[in-house]
Amino acid sequence: MAFSAAPKSLSAILWAAFALAAAPASVRGLDYIQDILPIFKANCWNCHSNEKEAKGGLALDDFEALAQGQIGPVGLVRPGEPDRSELLARLKLDDKEDDFMPRRGKALRNSEISKIEQWIADGAVLDAENLTEAERNRAEEAMLAAARAGGEVYFQWTNPEGKAIEAKFAGLDGDSVKLLTRERRGYVVPLEKLDEKSAALARKLGEAP
Repeated sequence: MAFSAAPKSLSAILWAAFALAAAPASVRGLDYIQDILPIFKANCWNCHSNEKEAKGGLALDDFEALAQGQIGPVGLVRPGEPDRSELLARLKLDDKEDDFMPRRGKALRNSEISKIEQWIADGAVLDAENLTEAERNRAEEAMLAAARAGGEVYFQWTNPEGKAIEAKFAGLDGDSVKLLTRERRGYVVPLEKLDEKSAALARKLGEAP
């Protein structure tokens, strides 16, 4: 991908081209209530809900207990670390294994397991509309990690005049940031031509993980 130097004035070609697309970029990851809970309701509810029965002390509909005891650095779900999350490991077991889940049901579809895995990688947020401070930090770190790794994470980049484009981070080039739009158009934008928040984001993304 060849990157073009942005014009000295960001009110010119680059910003004019995307002035109409100045809405904030969507960087929301998966959340439990909207994306994961329906999977568990369909597959795990009879054994792991307060509505039916909470075997092993795991109630998938008790959000407070999940947040305080099951989601964390040593919990069944380890935010940002799907490979170290016991819940995911059990779902991936062969159905003949003793620890396989759901024990009385069929194995989850690959698409469902992938969604749970992505939720954990995204920071294991319960409700994206009502983030706790800890969840906000986890989600931000997961988003930054994905962006540094070249994932399809798009940010809103704004200049001092308030005009914005939506593009993904593609690296730092000295005192400039490389941006790549959804249309795969690449630009090299001097940090001094961005507002303070966007320039700070570029520097943070450029930090070694």
